[in-house]
Amino acid sequence: MRHLLILPALLLASAVAAPVKYAVTDLDSVNVMTAENETDIENFTAITNKIGGTVTFDAAAKTGSADLTVDGASIKTGVTARDGHMKSKDWFNFEANPTIRFKTTAVTWVSGDNYKVSGTLTMNGITKPVSTTARVKLTPANDVTKGMKIPGDALAVSLKMNVLLSDYGVQHPAIKAGRVQNNLPINLKFIASQP
Repeated sequence: MRHLLILPALLLASAVAAPVKYAVTDLDSVNVMTAENETDIENFTAITNKIGGTVTFDAAAKTGSADLTVDGASIKTGVTARDGHMKSKDWFNFEANPTIRFKTTAVTWVSGDNYKVSGTLTMNGITKPVSTTARVKLTPANDVTKGMKIPGDALAVSLKMNVLLSDYGVQHPAIKAGRVQNNLPINLKFIASQP
C-alpha cells in the first residue's frame, strides 16, 4: 500500500520537471574559445574569453537548446599584426561583423553527458548549418561553485566543431599558399548558471 502512495508523488515530480534557462557567466578564467591553425608552415591558436548567451537545459529529459555569441574582435593569436589582419575585410571582417553566433536547431542525447548537436553558425555576416558534439555537465550549487562566484547551479558546456573558412567568405591567398588551413577546428568551453 505504501508503494502505491509513493508512485503518484514520483509521477507528479517528473511531470513538473521543466527546462531551466542558464546564462553564460562572465568568468574569463573558465570561459574560453579556441581555434587551431596547424599547417607545415605556421601554427597558432586563436583565443578569446568573451563568450555570452544562454543555454536551456532539461536534465530529466536530457535535451536543451543554446544561443551563444563570441566577440570575434577580441580574439588574440599572440601576434598583434595577425590579430589586426583577422579583423580586416580580407579575413573575418570583425571590424564590420564582430559577433560570432552559434544557435542550436536540434539536440540529441548520446550517452552520459554527451550530446549530438545541430545548429547554425554565423560568422563574417554569413550563416551556415553546422553539426557538433557537446558535453554538458550539471553541478548543483555547492561550496566550490559559490567560491567561484557562480550563482546557483553550474552548467559546464564544451563544444567542438569544424568549419571551412571558405564557407564564410574567407578566400585569402594565405590559405592557398598553405600558411593557414581552410578547415578550422573550434573549441568552446564555458560555465552557465541561473541568473
